[in-house]
Order: sequence, then structure tokens, then C-alpha cells
Amino acid sequence: MKPLWVQNRKYIGSKHNLLPFIEQVVAERAPEARSLADPFTGSAVVAYHFAARGLTVAAADNLYHNYIAARCFLGGRPGEVRWDRVAELIAHLNRLPPEQGYCWREYGGTYFTPENAGRIDAVREQIARWRQERIIGEQEEAVLLTSLLYAADKVANTCGQYDAFLKHLGAEPYAEDGTHLVDATVYKPLELGLPQVVESEANRVYCGDADHLIDRMEADVLYLDPPYNSRQYIDNYHVLENIARWEKPRLYGKTRKFARDGLKSAYSRRSTAGAHLTRLIQRARARHILLSYNNEGIIPDEVIRAALEQRGPVELFERRYTIFGNGAGRSGRRPIVERLFYCRVVR
Repeated sequence: MKPLWVQNRKYIGSKHNLLPFIEQVVAERAPEARSLADPFTGSAVVAYHFAARGLTVAAADNLYHNYIAARCFLGGRPGEVRWDRVAELIAHLNRLPPEQGYCWREYGGTYFTPENAGRIDAVREQIARWRQERIIGEQEEAVLLTSLLYAADKVANTCGQYDAFLKHLGAEPYAEDGTHLVDATVYKPLELGLPQVVESEANRVYCGDADHLIDRMEADVLYLDPPYNSRQYIDNYHVLENIARWEKPRLYGKTRKFARDGLKSAYSRRSTAGAHLTRLIQRARARHILLSYNNEGIIPDEVIRAALEQRGPVELFERRYTIFGNGAGRSGRRPIVERLFYCRVVR
């Protein structure tokens, strides 16, 4: 069975390629650190990286599918999951025939091939039944759901996010002019893998808004990675959120989104992002604050610096790197500058 790693998903803003940069700053400015809090954990690659190196980690995200993945990869206790049994359950899920259920009706032929949408139905319903019948516990459920979410992401008919689907199922991946028509993996059958996790008695994982959880996330290092722009993460990942929650809501429009106002972030609104970040920093319970915010962010640098300087001296570290971007179905790479604002908290 193929291993599944925390970074094996397409996620906008993932810091996987910047982990050496982040780790270097932490090692140089907070060498004594033994704990890290990550209230905007997203894909959880930063929290996982430091948990794998022995730090006690607290991670949180307001989207349920991100919480489930973080819980899977770093929220389990030693001995809580029997991995030989989980491997057998995943093998069983991979053998299930497709069902013509909710995903087949709502996403078949758009975000997924009809066959893979039906496979998602079969797997998700089986996980729900196992949990209802107490055949699996909460942590095993998180592991199996994460395996499904990552498998679905692998065969999704998108450019890496779900604000819209690519509209050429059945075509070759790229047109002659370079236009991305359909993802090359979309025709492969859905296949779940075995998550490779960090287990600890001390790690904590929460589902909720950073503004509400910050008082519960005391740590040596507070790592902040809020959204940079006005594109809401729930809009980018509504399909995975819907599969994870499995409440089967009514969907709207060509892009098949559900009502989601309660899941939108104030950090993705120009009118509110700066004020929310300032209040969050004021309430931080940490000796070191590290803020990731690239040069395309909606919060002005002077607002960021003013907020951090209320707590202590500030330094700025920069790293230029290339990201994969797309627009109007056209894929490409472009450079941006990732900045790490570091504050040594003295007040």
C-alpha cells in the first residue's frame, strides 16, 4: 500500500518548499523552543515538520477538512490506532465498487469522472457506517477520511483548487497553446493510501477560528500563516470540505458550492484583515512570534510592523521563490517573495 505524506496534496499557500527557511529562522532566533502553535495550520505541513522534530505542537484551522487532516497526521496518541487494522480497512475501501450517490449526482462529470465520484460515495458512506456502528473510533475515522480526501484531491479535475472545475473531461491534458484542459491524473481510479503520522501524548488539534482559539494556544513559538488575499479558502476547497462534513447540503450554480458564509475568514477581507491580525498578536501567549506573509498580501507592511512592535523588536527575513500559478485555465510559474516577520516578545 502506498504511503501518504502530509504534503501529498495540492494546497494554495503550502509552505512545504519553505520549511528549511522557516526552520532556520526558528533555530537561529528561538533555539530553546520546545513547543509551537500554528492556528492557521492549513495543510499542516509546518506543524507536522516541527512535531516530527520533537516539538510539542498545537494546530488549528477553521475548515473541517483541514482539521481532520491535521488530526490524522499529528493528533493521534501512541497506541490509539492499530495500523495493521487500518491498512486492512483501507484495502477494503479501495475494493468497493462505485455507488450512484450524492457525489456522483453533484460532482460526477465536473470535479471528478462519474466513476471516481461514485467511488468517493462508496468510500465515504462506508466510513460513516463504520463510525456509526463504532467499528472505528474518532482517530481511526480521521485517518480514513484523510486518506479519502487526499485520494480525491489526486484525481480531481482542477488546477489545484476547487473554485471551478476544468471543462474538458475526455480531452488531453494540454492544448497545443499550453492551455490546461484537464488534469493528467483525473482518469486514474481513486486509490487511498496509508497516512504516515506523528503520534504524541502532548500534541493538540482544534477546529475553529484562530481569533477564538488563540488564548488556548500558549507555546514558545507562535507561527502565524493567515490568508494573504481576498480569495476565501472555503471557496477554493468547498468540495473537500463538503466530502469531509458529509451533511449533503444543497449546492448552487455551475461551480456547485454550498452556503458557506459562516466559514469565510476575516483575514481575507481588506477591510478587516489588519485589525484582526493586530488583535491576535496582542493576545499572543508566546515568547517568539513568526509571521509568514508574502509580498502580495492585502495587509500593509506598516500595519504588520506596528502590531508586532507593540510586543517587541521585529526583524524581517525574506526568501524569493517560485510558485505555480494559473489564470483562465493557463498554467505557469511566477516568482514571489516570502517574508518572515520575527518578533521576540518582551511585553
